[in-house]
Amino acid sequence: MPTSVRSNGADTVKGAGAGSRTAKGAGAAKGAEQGEWKVIAFLFACNLLASFMQSIMNIALDQVSTDFHVRLAEANLVIIVFAIVAGTVITTAASVMKRFGLRKVMLFGLVTGLVGSLLGFAAWCFPVLVIARVIQALTTGLYFPVINEALLLLSPKGKAGFLLSLNSGVIGIGLAFAPPVAGLLITYAGLRVLFLVPAVLSVLLLVAGVFVIRDIGPREDRPIDGASIVLSFLGLGAFMTGLNEVAHFGVPMVFLMLGGLALIALFVWCQTRIPHPLLDMRPFKTKAFSAGEGLVVLAYMGSVYLSLLVPIYLEGAAGYSAFLAGCILTVPILCYALACFASGKMLGKHGVWPLVPLGFVIVLVGFVVMMASLPMASAVVVAVCAAIVYGGIGVLYPAVKSVDLEVLPQELSSNGSSIHSTLVQVAGCISSALYVGMVSGDVHAQMAAGASKAHAYAAGFAHTLPIEIGFTVGAIALSLIYVKWVRAFTLSHSEEKAASRKGEGMRGDKGEGGSVDEDNTTGAKRG
Repeated sequence: MPTSVRSNGADTVKGAGAGSRTAKGAGAAKGAEQGEWKVIAFLFACNLLASFMQSIMNIALDQVSTDFHVRLAEANLVIIVFAIVAGTVITTAASVMKRFGLRKVMLFGLVTGLVGSLLGFAAWCFPVLVIARVIQALTTGLYFPVINEALLLLSPKGKAGFLLSLNSGVIGIGLAFAPPVAGLLITYAGLRVLFLVPAVLSVLLLVAGVFVIRDIGPREDRPIDGASIVLSFLGLGAFMTGLNEVAHFGVPMVFLMLGGLALIALFVWCQTRIPHPLLDMRPFKTKAFSAGEGLVVLAYMGSVYLSLLVPIYLEGAAGYSAFLAGCILTVPILCYALACFASGKMLGKHGVWPLVPLGFVIVLVGFVVMMASLPMASAVVVAVCAAIVYGGIGVLYPAVKSVDLEVLPQELSSNGSSIHSTLVQVAGCISSALYVGMVSGDVHAQMAAGASKAHAYAAGFAHTLPIEIGFTVGAIALSLIYVKWVRAFTLSHSEEKAASRKGEGMRGDKGEGGSVDEDNTTGAKRG
């Protein structure tokens, strides 16, 4: 009897303890979930900073050219060099995150953002301004791929696409507010004061990051191939510099571009041969990913075209101040941000069809109407057309980005993210070097022939539009192929899952009639 009483008492205590542990476990799970959302919010804020630093010079090229007495193509170095360095750093991001962890990478990025911004504020000559942009680019180059990967790892089940679309919208907000803030400061306080904004943001996030950010995922002592970094930097640098200056210096720049392409080809070849590549090229074996990244390049080129060429047109041809040009550009970029938020919901309901082709059709309509309206010389019409184009990019871009990462196996997602972010920077380089270089060449030639500044800038802008329209037409054709490949991947994946469930069910049935070993018991539970 005493034994029975003790047994019941123990059971009672054990039950109470289990209930207590359950309550504590639920509380811990809730606290962990809240902690994850704090980390996600912090990552969004850091991406906002990175996108702001990347875009603050977009509205400032004419002012840089005036303040430092350099040609427009030379002033464009503050954008091109930034993109080249960011693109090179991005290739190392997957290895750096595995080696040092998310916390160190994020805090280091905030330190470099602060140092680069303070140096930009103090810039006493054009080379120092370029160096400041190089240091800022370290932050953006690390953040874009690392934050994408972190969001994939932290996202609740089934929410990865929504979080990535939300992230694109946050970046869009940063891009939207950069032009008016930059224009306001440039117009009323001067170019250098502009760098105080990211400096202050870096300080605030650095303080918050010490308490919020933590490592996620396992760490690996992964080596980083120095030769690949050099090849990537020299290849991108040579090609983009040649593209930027070909309108001024002709044949020598063509040879420089060819040399850059050769180095880039050597870099890609090395990545398939070395044991620890900076960029693992295996994601390109997935056709849907390859086509999607091609669309990313074409879409981002259109976005950069607007963010650079529209302010140049408004300031150079229409005679607006940097502040007014920035304010005019804000509404179109906000259209992009709003479309990004809507894109995530539409993707979940309808998939990539008709979302992606429709987005490019909207882009095409905006560019065609913009070109047809140029004789009117109306800044309002140009802004409305820019809003249409930005809206189309916002519809398609987050969808392609989300699907591209989701079609890859989990072990390749970080490499896919690095490839995506690298191609974004490459697309930005190409668009900036090609279009600003063309405008710079046209302005130089037109003004040398006696044309006014306004006429020269308007002619340069009109010269570039047919090229961008051609790229958009190509993107529409590629988007139809992309949709076909995504559908084929989805169907194949569904069939594999169905076959796997059927096989597990059959193993479970056999387990019910046979010996009850561990494997058969597991199979019965799955079935």
